[in-house]
Amino acid sequence: MTPAAHDTDILGLTLAEYAAARQAHPQAVRQEYARIMRQGVGLSLPPLTRRDDDGGLIKFCLPAGTLSGQALETESVIIPMNSYRGTSWYTLCLSAQVGCRMGCTFCETGGMGLLRNLTAAEIVRQRVVARQLMLEGQPPAKGHFHYFADGIQNIVFMGMGEPLDNFDAVVQAIRVLSDPAGLNFPQAQITVSTVGRIDGLRRLAALHWPNLRIAISLNAPNDQLREQLMPVNHAMPLADLQRALIEYPLARKGLFLVEYVLLKDVNDAIEHADQVAAWCGPLRCVVNLIPYNPQRDAAYATPSEDSVLRFLRRLRSHGIFVKRRVTQGRDLMGACGQLGNPALRRPRSARAGGTEGTADNDAGRRP
Repeated sequence: MTPAAHDTDILGLTLAEYAAARQAHPQAVRQEYARIMRQGVGLSLPPLTRRDDDGGLIKFCLPAGTLSGQALETESVIIPMNSYRGTSWYTLCLSAQVGCRMGCTFCETGGMGLLRNLTAAEIVRQRVVARQLMLEGQPPAKGHFHYFADGIQNIVFMGMGEPLDNFDAVVQAIRVLSDPAGLNFPQAQITVSTVGRIDGLRRLAALHWPNLRIAISLNAPNDQLREQLMPVNHAMPLADLQRALIEYPLARKGLFLVEYVLLKDVNDAIEHADQVAAWCGPLRCVVNLIPYNPQRDAAYATPSEDSVLRFLRRLRSHGIFVKRRVTQGRDLMGACGQLGNPALRRPRSARAGGTEGTADNDAGRRP
């Protein structure tokens, strides 16, 4: 199905689709499309429903309709990044759904269940609003591509929702984000994070986008434990997930990002580190350790610093490329696993599921 056939919002359209909607040749509307997408000419953006700031990190929310009389909203996070070389930039964490149905037990978003999928335009709108927030109060930049003066150099689908559970809209949003005539955001600087939807990974592979970055939420190194933490593992066990990643057409120098949330006395033992190393052995990957960020009704605890470092060193002793994610946004509920409006939480018995949101410091960091 052609996206233009069901999404008339320009933020959900590539240049070719916009031209088709205008019944014009793409070259005839190319400059017009560029002005709209890069400069916001003629766009009417919704007001923020919430905004929180914390040391350069910005968490912002946008209206996303209503459900049973309850106002819904998206949650996005702009994350300041720094390298050991002294350079700095920003990563934008996008949501693909309001809530999620994956059922991960350590995730705030999981308490909401899946309330609705976002459209491609609603996903791209988060990017455009982030630009507006970053450029507020700044003098207009010179040059044709002044859009990039906002400093956002990475986009990660690590907010609310499981991106591959809303596959068509997420893929269309990536097409729009990376359209050279418009936002022109390189796919090599876009990361899609999944709980391990093997069907979605295979559909992504069929698109032949080798530069698109893939992150996998592992969080447990064996099926028994992972099934307790992540119900998706019942249908898509670790051996099948590993096989799908081995077969994935990754770029020649590409690496998978394997995300591992450390839960005190649950998945942080030395034997767990040995099992993670064994599972990652056949893969070209970097492991990202994420100390658990407490939820509003936390069922787990954060491991000690000594425990985190012990786990990290054990992985490195096996030759695994591993990094420890430095948490940002925890105080404003913008850190990994904390996204989700508490007013929209469902009773546990009625939940459809959840996946992790993130606003931590290694999200989108370049290997």
